[in-house]
Amino acid sequence: MFKVIFEFLIEPLGLPIAWYWEYIILAVIGLVAYIIAYKTVGDMYRADFISGSTVGSLFHWLIRVFIFAIIWAITFGVIWLFKLVMSNWSIILMALCGIVGAVSLCVLAILSIQKIKSSKAVNKDA
Repeated sequence: MFKVIFEFLIEPLGLPIAWYWEYIILAVIGLVAYIIAYKTVGDMYRADFISGSTVGSLFHWLIRVFIFAIIWAITFGVIWLFKLVMSNWSIILMALCGIVGAVSLCVLAILSIQKIKSSKAVNKDA
């Protein structure tokens, strides 16, 4: 029963990539979620936190959905960010060069001001 609910909840969770990569990545995410849920529920049984197969199954599927959703969201965000960077790489490169240039000018100005102040302090002592 819980598997049907799990399948219903994760069905709309796709990735913005080619279908074959999507199936491979979602299969890996599902496997990782299964392993984490299996180990967590096993630890709950060993700690006498839960007893009974229905409660164990419920916790297994709840943990599995939660872990799957978290890993899916992270994966989706990374893919989206990668696509954004790849489609706008020249704009991002120009912005980064501008930021590096502005920081370099600020550092150069600060160092110049410090050198001028230190040379004035040396001239006053003479």
